Amino acid sequence: MPQEHPLVYSSHPKPSAPREPEPGGLPPLGQRVNVRRETQGRAGKTVTALWGFQSSDRQLEELARALRKSLGTGGSAKDGRVEIQGDKVQAALAWLEKNGFKPVKAGG
Repeated sequence: MPQEHPLVYSSHPKPSAPREPEPGGLPPLGQRVNVRRETQGRAGKTVTALWGFQSSDRQLEELARALRKSLGTGGSAKDGRVEIQGDKVQAALAWLEKNGFKPVKAGG
């Protein structure tokens, strides 16, 4: 009969090995990013759309999270675009420039 190991409960688990940093964080700096206000196809609601990022989906989500937090509004990151609720074009341009990107106002 094989020997069974008793269960041991501890409030001090052994420290785990240090993990390598996961790829993520903000997209590489110095990128040209297009920013535009959009209303078409949104039942009259206005969003600020940002696109042209050369980054992973994870990096894009991190950028969207930081931008939403800074602007105090909602939004999402999908299909290589970040969409921020409301007309926040000027604030988004200022935030992107302050954080090392090269924002360009697209459209009229």
